[in-house]
Amino acid sequence: MCPSVPTSPRSDAASADTALWAGIEPATDGRYSSADSSRGGGGSPFERADRRANAVVRKQLRLRRRKEFDTVFKRGQLLTSRLLVLRSVPNQLQHNRYGFVTSKRLGNAVVRNRVRRRLREGIRRLTTRPGWDIVISARAPAAQADFHQLKAAVANLFARAGILSDDPNASGKEKHP
Repeated sequence: MCPSVPTSPRSDAASADTALWAGIEPATDGRYSSADSSRGGGGSPFERADRRANAVVRKQLRLRRRKEFDTVFKRGQLLTSRLLVLRSVPNQLQHNRYGFVTSKRLGNAVVRNRVRRRLREGIRRLTTRPGWDIVISARAPAAQADFHQLKAAVANLFARAGILSDDPNASGKEKHP
């Protein structure tokens, strides 16, 4: 029986009692079981803690509520390209907040999630001015576009909107959505 795997009530009573004691940690001899790693998303406990901390930061950089999206849609500047539609409105924050719209017109969930991941990565690599709420809507041709085409479209729209930083070493640069 692996000591790092939780025991069921039907298992040996002695080992079940030992596994449930608050003061006793499961012995792993410095190794992690595959079950333990996969439940936490893989990696060491330190890497998982870093990932959780980054997730909290990234949550602040997202538009999540319908009201936030509606504000950008109603008051925001509209720019379009063949692949994307960008809407942006200034906010009073020290960082940018991003929202992504991928309709079912793009394809199934796998395709929509792929487009969102590519857009997030394309934005992450850009140096932007802080203080914007930005919504990027993908058009149907974006489903067939590769990462480099989407990245170029995002950079072009950001430049046209005046969101890109003039100085790549600017102190107020934004790097992650």
